[in-house]
Amino acid sequence: MELAGVAHHNPLARIGLDQSLHCFISHQDQQDARRTHTESFIRTCFAQHHQAHIRQFMPDLISLEDEHGQIQGAFGLRMAQHQPLFLERYLDQGIEHTLAQHWKTPIQRSEIIEVGNLAAQGAASARFLIVCLTHLLASLQVNWVVFTGTPGLLNSFRRLGIDLISLAKADPERMGAERADWGHYYATNPQVTAGYVPAGHQRLIQQGIYLRLGFTPFYAAEQESLHVAHG
Repeated sequence: MELAGVAHHNPLARIGLDQSLHCFISHQDQQDARRTHTESFIRTCFAQHHQAHIRQFMPDLISLEDEHGQIQGAFGLRMAQHQPLFLERYLDQGIEHTLAQHWKTPIQRSEIIEVGNLAAQGAASARFLIVCLTHLLASLQVNWVVFTGTPGLLNSFRRLGIDLISLAKADPERMGAERADWGHYYATNPQVTAGYVPAGHQRLIQQGIYLRLGFTPFYAAEQESLHVAHG
């Protein structure tokens, strides 16, 4: 999966008033300096916070960088339409069926995107990432976002007024041999979590958060070239 039509050397958006930060994308098939730097940042953050050893990265990575090119936060994206999701190992059925049971409506895998590899240099950077993520997914017309979230990450969503629903506990027993790579990550009691993107987007608009944080996207809301495609 890649975000077609988005050049990896151009910023996706700008956010922040006191300190202007820019969001960039790096694709899996473009192992350039930005991709390498972003993977290293994610790996370092997980090692510092959880003594975890991250070996897998999402197909597309979004980095939040300051004016000096220093990464302040990052997350990855994977479209459910094209491949199994990392978090589906915690579920007894496909993510589309799990979501359909909770929301009592049919849901297609093409409507779902997984967020992972999320790492930030503090709560403020985490909230900036969530704002950038929400606007981007709304522009991509993605309906459902799913991720495995720690209590700290879930609190960042709550502080922005975004409603989420817990789908399942992230059970380390389902990790098999990979469990050893995750340090004490599972001691935080992470949860498989989902959110309805249009509702979260409207919530941020209604609260004036995009405006208050100086969020400026560099893509048009209905730009035809900005879409999720299979890489």
